[in-house]
Amino acid sequence: MSIATITSDFGEGSHYTAILKGALYQRVPDIQVVDVGHTIRKFDVVEAAFLLRSVYREFPKGTVHLICVRSAETPEAPHRIMVLHGQYFIGADTGVFRLIADQEPEDVFDLSGLRYDVDAPTFPEREVFVPAAAHLARGGSADLIGRRVGELRRGAPKRSAHEGHTLIGHVQFIDHFGNVITNISRKEFKEFGKGRKFEIEMRTPRMGIRKIHDHYQDVPAGERVAVFNHAGLLEIAINNHSAPGGRGGADALLGLSRDHLIRIRFEDENTL
Repeated sequence: MSIATITSDFGEGSHYTAILKGALYQRVPDIQVVDVGHTIRKFDVVEAAFLLRSVYREFPKGTVHLICVRSAETPEAPHRIMVLHGQYFIGADTGVFRLIADQEPEDVFDLSGLRYDVDAPTFPEREVFVPAAAHLARGGSADLIGRRVGELRRGAPKRSAHEGHTLIGHVQFIDHFGNVITNISRKEFKEFGKGRKFEIEMRTPRMGIRKIHDHYQDVPAGERVAVFNHAGLLEIAINNHSAPGGRGGADALLGLSRDHLIRIRFEDENTL
């Protein structure tokens, strides 16, 4: 059974997602379609890349991923297939492929020669991505529908920085529970911190976090906690807490939002 995933900014329950699924099933009846997420911020390829980068390694070789964010083809962002770890990624080359890949891809194919179902495609996810995905899902070769090309467009992710004894990152994603995921990795934290005491600074000193735990449950319910998640990224959460209206996550209670700066101040000769 072949697998295809869909990542989009269509919104939950959108009929556009249903159209794509129906078109895939029509071409490959036994395909399994997985929703990675449809609540990406509109046109935000950085967030789309973050989600795919977080999950794609869990899928088997041969999986086809449809990237349905900023999908319109332009001279600067042609439609392409990226082959990475034996999986296929289909989308417009907005820089999203480079944001997903942690190494050079095995191959890249341009889809400008693909025959469309309509003369002037206004829904490229349906009219370009689906036929390409169906071909690959049936075991077809990418070079039969695309022309092999070289360089991919460079993405522009926000990176962490150092300032004196402070490691500075930012919030790159907030999940359904209000857990705040940063771009600070375990590796960077250890290399920069060198085992020193630290404080993850919040709005007030009393809200600061001075320890990284292994599990959310290592602190009492309702307490703030910092962990390194399955992807090795620093995550700030509130353990098992929900406020009326569902606003009980770390984002609401700690005043954190997308792109918010996260500062980790390590002790120096003056200590914390």
